[in-house]
Amino acid sequence: MPGAPYTLRLPGEWLGRADLGYDRLQGEHFPPPDAAAETAEAGPLPAAEAPDPLAESPLWRVRRLLETGVAGGRRAVAEAARGTAALAAHHPLRRAGFTAAADLANALAAEADRRPRDAFGRLADPSPDGYAWAWLAAATHLAAAERSLVAASWTATPNGATPPAP
Repeated sequence: MPGAPYTLRLPGEWLGRADLGYDRLQGEHFPPPDAAAETAEAGPLPAAEAPDPLAESPLWRVRRLLETGVAGGRRAVAEAARGTAALAAHHPLRRAGFTAAADLANALAAEADRRPRDAFGRLADPSPDGYAWAWLAAATHLAAAERSLVAASWTATPNGATPPAP
């Protein structure tokens, strides 16, 4: 509703409309919780000023690992997960409380790097099922975590106060 204090900030090419079945709303499209008074006085804030809860979370590390698997396959995930820098990449997830995301990313990397051998010591082709399940589990958890962060940003208010009634 135009003029309301809680108006979506949509890009100009959307012409003031959002098709909820097609367009994907991001955190930047929603006003911050403390912007109700500012919005009523000064008009809507530009989308560039809005904080994005996903950009500030360390979940981008899991997303990058998943996208590496899509673009480069199993071997690319295994290579990306090798070395000390890759091991340190999951510590920010744990510090931020995303321990399940860190565990799933580690499981995906371990499954991608699994290279079974046959009875003669030759490399055998690993079954794609374990890797597919690990990738799907990490992708599903990532999508749910991102949805939860965005939903929490809609209802979060400073100092734990309840949001004002419309």
